[in-house]
Amino acid sequence: MAFFLVSLVILSGIGVAIALVIPGWVDLLLLAGPVALASFGLLLKNLWVLRSKGPKNWAIVDGSNVMYWHKGSPSPEPLAEVRKHLVAQGYTPRFFFDANAGYRLVDRYLTDRDFEEALQLPRGAVTVVPKGTIADEAILHAARKLGAIVITNDRYRDWANHFPEVSDKGFLVRGGHSSKGLMLELGEWPENQPMPA
Repeated sequence: MAFFLVSLVILSGIGVAIALVIPGWVDLLLLAGPVALASFGLLLKNLWVLRSKGPKNWAIVDGSNVMYWHKGSPSPEPLAEVRKHLVAQGYTPRFFFDANAGYRLVDRYLTDRDFEEALQLPRGAVTVVPKGTIADEAILHAARKLGAIVITNDRYRDWANHFPEVSDKGFLVRGGHSSKGLMLELGEWPENQPMPA
């Protein structure tokens, strides 16, 4: 699209130049002028949209793990807190859940959209893996594809052969609750306080 708009700006700009320089071609200005202005405006708009989409700092959230971070019982509160915290830190979170996560939270199956509405997330921000599918693999594939960190207390030791990045410092970000509320291992965890196991 940008290539087409750049070409249109150049061609219509040439048309404007010809209309202004060559006597008798002034009528070309009636066509080339508006086309030059419109295509230039569309090009600027297109570039602005591309710039605003820019690279994102992705964070994949192991929702089935994080929902146990507060008092060891499944709860939506730590999920909402992690979302809020990540967004405040400049991350774009994507949540992954096992198929049975909804049953653990509210005694019924929850779809991607159910979780998105509950966590106030846009469409496409949640993946509930199909029954019989291992969420760990989906999480690690998504993290690799997006160049993301993974928010979880799981160590993914069983996946280290296929995903050696699980051993890289900073790839897996642990967290939990302290007397100060939610804490993530994003540099703000106090050194004298042990991380959750």
